Amino acid sequence: MDFVADRGHYIGSAEGSSAVDKLVLATVNAPFKRDISAAILHQCIARAEISEWPVHVAAFFTDVSPRLVFGFAALHGISKSELAEAYVVVKTKTGEHNPDLESELVPLAASAR
Repeated sequence: MDFVADRGHYIGSAEGSSAVDKLVLATVNAPFKRDISAAILHQCIARAEISEWPVHVAAFFTDVSPRLVFGFAALHGISKSELAEAYVVVKTKTGEHNPDLESELVPLAASAR
């Protein structure tokens, strides 16, 4: 199954990767003075470590569409179990949650422990 980013770009192509990153970062960085990069966001999610970027990582899980959350993860080599673990960390530390992601991510996080 292909995920369409926008303007006909498909995730997995070089242009699709760039389009997905741009959409994700535009959403995540919009309300804040300090911008997170795709590389740092990737590290925070892959390591489930949000201490330096809690609001940005929380925005990733709550403000970015689920389609783009999964697309960003796939493009950056983040497994669904790593994504789930990071989501649980964000939910626990910030209280922020996304019901649209809960049904798929929370069972994965529980089985990864």
